[in-house]
Amino acid sequence: RRALLVLSVVSTRNGEYELGIQHAAEALSAEPFDELACQALMRAHAAAGNRAEALRVYSKCRKLFRDELGATPSPQTEAVFLQILRAAD
Repeated sequence: RRALLVLSVVSTRNGEYELGIQHAAEALSAEPFDELACQALMRAHAAAGNRAEALRVYSKCRKLFRDELGATPSPQTEAVFLQILRAAD
């Protein structure tokens, strides 16, 4: 999963958004509670110009944490969400 996350970050930074999304989605699929994968997927979607999908990823993460763990995402994940949410303002 760590390699997939590194590939996602590098791909996204290089403008290869679909690859960034694919790698982050694979990492998140392998471990649905991995907040770094959730963050990477959110960032990749946002970088690709799909802000709505990035926000949906956060919503799914938040729901999973609430339903399965009775918890909320970390402040770091919340910060990524807020950054994406505010980007259009």
